[in-house]
Amino acid sequence: MSLFVELKRRNVIRMAGLYLVGAWLLTQVAGTVLPMFGAPDWLPRSVVIVLMLGLIPALVFSWVFELTPEGIRRDADVSPEQSIAPQTARRMDRLIIAVLLVALTFFGFDKLVLSPRRDAALVVATTQAVTAKSAAGPAVDSHSIAVLPFVNMSGDAANEYFSDGISEEILNVLARTVGLQVAARTSSFSFKGKNEEVPDIARKLQVRMVLEGSVRKQDDRVRITAQLIDAQKGYHVWSQTYDRKLSDIFAIQDEIAKAIGDELQVQIVGAPEAGKPSAGTRNLEAYDLYLRGIALWQMRRENELWQAADLIEKAVRVDPKFAQGYAGLALVYAIMGDYSTRMPYAETLARATDFSERALALDSSLPEPYAALGTVATKELRRVTADALLNRSIELRPSFATAYQWRGTLLMCNGDLAEGLASLERASALDPRSLIVAENHAFVLRTLGRDAEANSRCLRALEIDPGYPGCLEDVAIIALQSGDLDEARSMLERLAVAQKPAAAAQARELTEALAGRGDKRALARRYAALPFDSKFDATSSNALEGYDMPTVLMLLGESELALGYVERLAQNTGATGEWGVMLPAMDPIRCDPRFLAVVEKLKTKDPHAAKVCGKKG
Repeated sequence: MSLFVELKRRNVIRMAGLYLVGAWLLTQVAGTVLPMFGAPDWLPRSVVIVLMLGLIPALVFSWVFELTPEGIRRDADVSPEQSIAPQTARRMDRLIIAVLLVALTFFGFDKLVLSPRRDAALVVATTQAVTAKSAAGPAVDSHSIAVLPFVNMSGDAANEYFSDGISEEILNVLARTVGLQVAARTSSFSFKGKNEEVPDIARKLQVRMVLEGSVRKQDDRVRITAQLIDAQKGYHVWSQTYDRKLSDIFAIQDEIAKAIGDELQVQIVGAPEAGKPSAGTRNLEAYDLYLRGIALWQMRRENELWQAADLIEKAVRVDPKFAQGYAGLALVYAIMGDYSTRMPYAETLARATDFSERALALDSSLPEPYAALGTVATKELRRVTADALLNRSIELRPSFATAYQWRGTLLMCNGDLAEGLASLERASALDPRSLIVAENHAFVLRTLGRDAEANSRCLRALEIDPGYPGCLEDVAIIALQSGDLDEARSMLERLAVAQKPAAAAQARELTEALAGRGDKRALARRYAALPFDSKFDATSSNALEGYDMPTVLMLLGESELALGYVERLAQNTGATGEWGVMLPAMDPIRCDPRFLAVVEKLKTKDPHAAKVCGKKG
């Protein structure tokens, strides 16, 4: 008798089939039911392992024993007359079929009914988890704070600058503290007048704590209410109301800063010496003029900058020992030449230097003069000195976003693009809603060839201010380079509306030329003849920065004209020739001896030269 016949006679084959079908059914049920009751992951696996191990004993059992009318008996003890193998076989066949039908029914029900429901529930659960994680945002430092602009409760809109100034002075004191991350004024003040909840503001500024309050100024009295809120936990940590004479305003600001330090368990290093106010003056008129002026400096527009200079100059005339007033003037003149041609560029830098030195002679602990001197040194190509000055400014005020911003562009100008980007990323973290920081951040990304990221960075800034010229230009140039002429035209048209109506035709003429429907060479010649600061000329048809013009000339196919323009940029102080040099669009002319001479004249390093010129060599 063959082995197969014997296995069949003893019903081993049928037992194997019945066992496997039953085991499969049990596995399916266990995999579906056990998770519903919160069973651990190891339990369904254990069921499968036990069933696998049970197969051999089941087969051995069916070989050794046989079902008879008298019950289960050993096969050796069963006579042919007692054996009911045929009946047993038929019963086992029917049982196998029944189990198989049950298994197939369950399988169909699971796949068609239960599985879609599980998948839908999983999608919902995953979406909720992602949404919750997104709402919670990234983990924030418990020692991070935003000072919101205090609400003006005086009933007089003319006092708005005063309540803003109170907030800013508290912010400045806090920002000098090592270990305390303070959101910059530009970002925290961007929520002024908006009806947003504190947790939402904290999430957007990536801070844990939020200070808010109100100011009521009337005659010679002032009432200030301040409250510190833990945005993550949603409760008030501290609150206080100060009802004092207006002459006590300086002491109140310092008291608020100290109270916050006590609550956050940090030492406020910006706290003034005994009898010395953090504002640097006890003259209310001087302080009032300074607050008005510094608020205008924040706007980064030509007319507002000149108004700021006028107001702060009046402040230091009222109090000639007002160190912070001189520091404010240094900040204004350090950037004046980038926004106006009313005064020679060299003269604006000279004034920034003079006012910085006066401020430091009165108070060497102020960070603003070091930052102003640093940006002056950058523009004078004294980059090692500039780096030391800007680092000193950051040491004095670790949360000084402007110092990080200026240091980032300094490093970029020196050819250190990676470190420049790191400094701009820090500035963006401290001042996430600053338009000028966003613009500089995007430009450094452009120098690295990361145009998609630069585009994204500027588009976020344009959500805050759709008419911000710097980012409209960046997005337009990126679109021109990628061949998206419709996007480029749209952005250039918006740039003209926002900044220079005389340049309304530039969007059409440039995109038409690049589309092959205009005279590219004639247009390139006209652009190449423009002064590098033509964007400041209200009658000029150009709204683009000088450092972007070489890229435009390259796109128009005129590399020789682009090279000549780069040479002209290098000859003019304040023309930011380094900015144009660092852009990847210059690669086709990067190895030209004239271009190498420009790099040398600018006292910088070309970070792209080794890669580009190495290939050509």
